[in-house]
Amino acid sequence: MRGWLETGNPDYVVDFGDAAQPGLNVYLNNYRTQLLHCLDRAFPHTRTWLGSDRFHAGARCHIMAQPPVAWTLDAYPVSFAAEVGTLFPDDLVAHELAELELALSDAQTAADRLPLSRDMFTHLDWEQVSLTHASGGQVLRHTSNAAEIWSALSRAEISPVPKTAKAPIDILVWRSDWAPCFRIVDADEAEIFMQMNPALRFVDICAQLEQKHGEEAGIARAGLLLARWADDEAVSVSAT
Repeated sequence: MRGWLETGNPDYVVDFGDAAQPGLNVYLNNYRTQLLHCLDRAFPHTRTWLGSDRFHAGARCHIMAQPPVAWTLDAYPVSFAAEVGTLFPDDLVAHELAELELALSDAQTAADRLPLSRDMFTHLDWEQVSLTHASGGQVLRHTSNAAEIWSALSRAEISPVPKTAKAPIDILVWRSDWAPCFRIVDADEAEIFMQMNPALRFVDICAQLEQKHGEEAGIARAGLLLARWADDEAVSVSAT
């Protein structure tokens, strides 16, 4: 039965006889429809960008090629996001739109982490503190204006023309106050956030910024970033 559902190959169910065919077709249709709805819910803006017909055609190809392997359908969108670039090779931004939507979805369901706040500043030993990502935090590196297009789609506005970025765009994704969010980060922040797995000492952050900008400017930069991270709830104090 599993082979039939995953492939639709009639050889798998020949022993059931012709009388079983109508019921088997119902099972097969329900199986594929459930997976299609799963991908619909996971990638609404990617679907809007591609158009429903084109998105569903690609989704059906993926469903036939890659059946679920996890115990929960929540994990199924991961494999689709990884294949969007292959399914739609002529689209400049589709795979990055899907990647961003998946990251935002993951942030929504990520384990809770207490975010750093300004109230904590005076109570922490900054010589010892290590910082890590807030709930669902990760950095995406894009080569197109997919994030700008996602924002326009989320506001039901006319999307900008897709284009390749002059330089890679680093995007921080995390959850703040129960809402998944993202913003573009500059080179300083991207380098720091990419080192926060599992955690990065604040004194090492300061040392990096001092080396890049000089002692006075580096310390000032560290203070500005720390304040912004606290206001955005973008980092957490590591427990290790």
